[in-house]
Amino acid sequence: MSKKNIWLIVFLAFAGVILLSIKPIMDHRSQRLNELKQAASMMVVNEVPNETVISSIAEKNDIKEDLDENAEEKVDEGSKKENTSTEEADIKMVGLGDSLTKGSGDSTGKGYIGRLSTNIEQDTGSSVSVQNYAVHGRRTPKLYKILFEDDVEKSVSEADVILMSIGGNDLMKVVKEHFLDLQMADFQREQSDYVDRLDKIMKRIRSLNSDAPIIFIGLYNPLLESFQSITEIDQIVQRWNGINQSTVEKDENTTFVPVYELFNSVDENLFFEDQFHPNDDGYELMARQIQYHLNQDDIIDDIQVE
Repeated sequence: MSKKNIWLIVFLAFAGVILLSIKPIMDHRSQRLNELKQAASMMVVNEVPNETVISSIAEKNDIKEDLDENAEEKVDEGSKKENTSTEEADIKMVGLGDSLTKGSGDSTGKGYIGRLSTNIEQDTGSSVSVQNYAVHGRRTPKLYKILFEDDVEKSVSEADVILMSIGGNDLMKVVKEHFLDLQMADFQREQSDYVDRLDKIMKRIRSLNSDAPIIFIGLYNPLLESFQSITEIDQIVQRWNGINQSTVEKDENTTFVPVYELFNSVDENLFFEDQFHPNDDGYELMARQIQYHLNQDDIIDDIQVE
């Protein structure tokens, strides 16, 4: 065998070893890319409830498109209906924000805020009214805007407790725009603007009602159940929670209620069939978590005393 042929065999063997070592890496990258594409697809799909979700949690005929180009959301006009007469209620609750406060995924339509009001009524004997202005897909620009609407102004100004979830759709907008190359820098660029918007929301609420406790609900990772290997999103959600907490708790009468660990550590399935929103058990667990914080700070007792 010639020397040239020997070197050719050595080269081919060496190339084969390299290819075999790279293959698992390429397979992993390919699998990861597919997972990211699926995750992005899930986020796009869940930007608006599908027919199954709508029929089980909302009045399907009340869904209409909101053409506000700053909001890019779907509005359920039914979310503005009064659930209970506010005039005679001992405790007036107002809900603001996105699908988490709206209750998307709850077969009863109550969500955490409806379940919380029921639990408080049963535990204290007080009557509770709920006016819920939360909307599926809402982000901070539109939440700030509706705080200048007459009915929202009135409800917020008369509220005894204000419950709010916002920021998840702001966060997921960044994720969807950069889902193939998630970088912390993308979120850091958005972070400053987001904090400014959230700060404006808090100040606007306080201009309408300086006394009512504000209960701000933290974020969970909506992709945890289906895409556990995408650790970047998990890290980003936790960082976003830190941003939310440090911003809203600048107000001394605001309580940040974390729910991340509820969905991260509980073995039972707490997600609706869309694998994005909580199911009935998830919302009940959230309601109990919020009630625990209300009791810790004697918020309900203080309202009843007044």
